[in-house]
Amino acid sequence: MKFKRFLPLILSASVFWGGNVEAMKFPPPTLTAEFDQMAFMQLYPTFSWEPLPMTEFYQVRVVNTATNKVVRELFNVEALNRMTDWTPFTQAGEYYWQVRVVDRKHKPLSDWSEKKFFKVEMPVEFAAFGDSITHGGAAYIPAGQLSCQWETYCDVPIKNLGRSGDTTEMMLERFDRDVLPFAPRVMVIMAGVNDIRTGKSADEVISNLNALRDKCLANDITPVFCTITSMNPEIIKLRGIPLTDGDWREQREQINFWIMNTPYFIDVAKDLTDEFGYLRAELTPDGLHPALRGKKIIGETVADYLKKNF
Repeated sequence: MKFKRFLPLILSASVFWGGNVEAMKFPPPTLTAEFDQMAFMQLYPTFSWEPLPMTEFYQVRVVNTATNKVVRELFNVEALNRMTDWTPFTQAGEYYWQVRVVDRKHKPLSDWSEKKFFKVEMPVEFAAFGDSITHGGAAYIPAGQLSCQWETYCDVPIKNLGRSGDTTEMMLERFDRDVLPFAPRVMVIMAGVNDIRTGKSADEVISNLNALRDKCLANDITPVFCTITSMNPEIIKLRGIPLTDGDWREQREQINFWIMNTPYFIDVAKDLTDEFGYLRAELTPDGLHPALRGKKIIGETVADYLKKNF
């Protein structure tokens, strides 16, 4: 009788730690990423699902519908409910994705979920190039959900070319690979917060932004720079996010001065900043990323500018 009482605990522990429990079979996961409702597919999509009790490991596969070949096979390492594909989708076509539960050794513990379809289209009229604020940064919501992206609140259809964690140097390095296949006519560039957060100087950032502008113009792309959003150091430190001590506010002001003297710029930071020059506390959960209300402000500000000028 005592053994029976502890059997569910033994089984759950065995599955959680990757044990081989033949009798354990889970239902397919329910998918939560909302690519099918976006104007354009993310360049670096974050696949997400509802995690099942007593599970830890999941497998994602992406299939090209034209060839019926698997083009991506991923296993979650970020969290129980999401997986970002860090290989960009730069080939036009239609795809579908699915998720299933696996054990630690990648043995299936459920059937595949339903198929969810998305398209990669090119060329595009408008694109957004940036870091996690553009990609969809928020620890509490996966980037593949609509509410996590400021592009959702921009009623001008805009391709999301953001990649979380990027500095301006990283964006320069991936420009040819990630931007040119989509040949945007206008590109909104929101970059620099990770540079100043990690101690880079204004001169370094401005040099990289200049180089990005030159690359755009050489490829018939109109660059539209966004001012760098501020940060809230008190909340950042509480959340354990690295922030270099120093004059990051002064560096930000110098970069934003340069941005606001370019032919096309959008001051997205103004309405996100408090009277002390910090990111408004009520708009951010971690001191770095604007939350839903902040993303709405960014998206609507960008949309107003694009409609007036392009």
